Amino acid sequence: MMMKIANLCMSIVGVTLFAATATAAAPQPAHAVKDPESRFTIVVPVDWKVQTSTSSRAPAVSAKSPAASGQLPDSVDVITQDLPTAITPQGCAGAAAQVMRFTIHHWTTLSEGSATLAGLPAYSRLYTWRTSTGQDRRSVQTCVTLGRRAFVVVGTTANTQSTVRQGLPKVEQIMATFRPNTANLPATAPGTSRPQESDNK
Repeated sequence: MMMKIANLCMSIVGVTLFAATATAAAPQPAHAVKDPESRFTIVVPVDWKVQTSTSSRAPAVSAKSPAASGQLPDSVDVITQDLPTAITPQGCAGAAAQVMRFTIHHWTTLSEGSATLAGLPAYSRLYTWRTSTGQDRRSVQTCVTLGRRAFVVVGTTANTQSTVRQGLPKVEQIMATFRPNTANLPATAPGTSRPQESDNK
């Protein structure tokens, strides 16, 4: 269990450390992207670069906006992990914070608390941080769990006045299109029961 959570948290930290920053606003045309194991879909602008992975140490889907000269792109990443036992969204966010203390070391939480994503209970954290090269970032990290399956959706933009005003709403809009596939959830562990459907609404 701890190893699985550690892998999940390291993936989250990797996304945070290397997530890109904001550029010009993306166009309206968009398309749905399904992760390689059909666990979720998310809608991203058609001109964003999308990468998928089946590794537990990498985001299942990573989408990045076109980059302006000398800048990094905005990004939205979805990390998915099946754990030995169920974990709450807040527990997932707490585990991620523990690992972040040993990696990025310092960040400033602007807000955090219970939220809703895809009509499901979630836990969200909005925070700013700085890369080793001195670039300021602003990230939104939202955790959703369904039984033993944990989803972490992370959106990142540059922490400047213009990008926060334009880039942050854009990554949050993309994050809001996240939809888990509840038809292929992992079986519950012995001695546990799957959360009632009403708990996921």
